[in-house]
Amino acid sequence: MIIKNKKALIIVIAALAAAVIAAAVFGIIRRDYNTEKYTGELYFFNESSTSIESESREIRYRNAQDLAENVIIELMKGPSNGKHQRIIEKNAELISISGVETGNAVVNFSAEFVTGDNAKDILAVYAVVKSLCAIDNIESVKVVIDGKDIYTSDGSIIGYLTDQDINLPTDTYNSEVREITLYFPDKDGQKLVKEIRSVKITDQQPIAQYIINELIKGPENEELSPALSSDTVLLSVETSDNICFVNFKSSFLDKNTSSAEKEKMTIYAIVDSLTELDTIQRVQFLMDGKRVDTFGNINIGSMFGRDESIIG
Repeated sequence: MIIKNKKALIIVIAALAAAVIAAAVFGIIRRDYNTEKYTGELYFFNESSTSIESESREIRYRNAQDLAENVIIELMKGPSNGKHQRIIEKNAELISISGVETGNAVVNFSAEFVTGDNAKDILAVYAVVKSLCAIDNIESVKVVIDGKDIYTSDGSIIGYLTDQDINLPTDTYNSEVREITLYFPDKDGQKLVKEIRSVKITDQQPIAQYIINELIKGPENEELSPALSSDTVLLSVETSDNICFVNFKSSFLDKNTSSAEKEKMTIYAIVDSLTELDTIQRVQFLMDGKRVDTFGNINIGSMFGRDESIIG
């Protein structure tokens, strides 16, 4: 068809444009009609990049897999709150998300996800876990890089994590009174003696951390001796695959060094107290986040299991 009239040509073009716009609008309406709306919490660095904080985000999705992927995509876009900082590197790519249908998701990022700053990388993992675990059908999340595990600075693998595994200063938490079993040396320093103690715990920190802190406080029974110097500084406690990584400030080595027998009591007061928990079978000691070989007369580079023989 040849249109000779200029006015007619304009009318035809306008009609075509209107048709295109109508089709686009219909497509958008149809697309939105076929999607669900999810409002959840995404996590980003705080202003100082020392912790993570949440902000609410509205996300459209069609199914559970689509929702999980869109949550990560929104996370990768960065925060909308000016007080928050980007948590995932701009050049990082999402390779895949699997296991959503089982509730145990594996998120696979490209190598650019890792920055080399282990503390920040772990917080980025936490942000991914907490953002995804806010979805009803996802219970745990594991983050991998090019299909390979991520390691902490002490060499342990970061496996599946749940929302409850990650406690933030801004989280609300519950408390309860619980009995814990501690071991302290007797007056002669030859045997460890059990002491049961009731402590108020919260889900803000693992119970293993309460155990170490109570050991540092010393025994309540006057017939027992302290296992640790009262100015011992505990930095962190993490448990993975039934191994408890106890991280002390390196001054631990000087403050608790004495005779070989006393040093043995110190080590096994910690190990035997922690292995009272069903979730802990072995203990790895760290100083400032690193393995060391020598603690006085004892090699503490390897893991320690429970020793019943020195319990009185």
